[in-house]
Amino acid sequence: MNNVKCKTENMAVRDYCLVWGCPGLVILTISLFVSLKVGDDFGQDNFAKLVTFVISSGLLGTVYYLFQSVLTEVPLRLQNEQCEGTIPLTDQEAEVVTEDSTDNMSIEQVHECLAEVLPQTESAHEPLSEELIEPTVEVSDSAEPTKEATDTIETSSEQPDLYAQRCKEYQREQEQKRQDTIDAIMEYVTRTMSPYIYDNEELEKLLDAIRKWAYDWQHIPVPIRLKSTLTTLDLRHFVWNVAERLGSKKDYTGEVRAIFIKRMFPDVMRDIELDSIRNFKFQPDTGSIVIDEPDKGDYHFHF
Repeated sequence: MNNVKCKTENMAVRDYCLVWGCPGLVILTISLFVSLKVGDDFGQDNFAKLVTFVISSGLLGTVYYLFQSVLTEVPLRLQNEQCEGTIPLTDQEAEVVTEDSTDNMSIEQVHECLAEVLPQTESAHEPLSEELIEPTVEVSDSAEPTKEATDTIETSSEQPDLYAQRCKEYQREQEQKRQDTIDAIMEYVTRTMSPYIYDNEELEKLLDAIRKWAYDWQHIPVPIRLKSTLTTLDLRHFVWNVAERLGSKKDYTGEVRAIFIKRMFPDVMRDIELDSIRNFKFQPDTGSIVIDEPDKGDYHFHF
């Protein structure tokens, strides 16, 4: 170890002379020429030469010092980055590197010192015996699932339940809306047609026919007797007000409405053709029963 240290000290002195001696002579020479040049401008004044020589030497020395610091720091930093992930140094290697780094050793000198120490520490890097290797623990298939796996299973099982629950809620909402619509229609039929229906029995037959038509657009009603005559215009307005609130126009088309009204009031609609009956909104504000057009998305009447 002493021989290595002496060798590295001699190399450090040599490197110091090369790094600072030769450049120092160049700096002094340049400063001398500069001082002579400035002295000519001041009539060979010795004081001007001295000041110029000192300032020039100081500036050049400072610039070279900064340049040398950067020049030596960058390779070391790059070397350290390249050495990341390698085998860590042993105590003896670290001691050599620490002692020599205080003497401004170069990277090549560090490698030379480590090459002499490494043979003594090769045994420290031998692979461990099989007895010292910790056996790995295999998890059997029968092991209980973790908490995260359990939460995932519970979440996936909850999704179908939420979907089915929402479908049932939507179905109940639609059924309730349909029932509310039918109740509003029944109230409208009772209030509007009671003055013109023959008796209460005929009114019940009318309400039953309208209710069945609300659930089945193909329902064929029985004839209803009137005690006072309503015009064909009144009856068309009446059926249009009811059918317009029953839903899809694909089912309750103009033809379906015309057939329904002709079957329900055959005496009044006897001489009217189906094509003529389809014009339900003809003169909407004329007659005993007028057109009651529902608001958008609403089923209520305005009577």
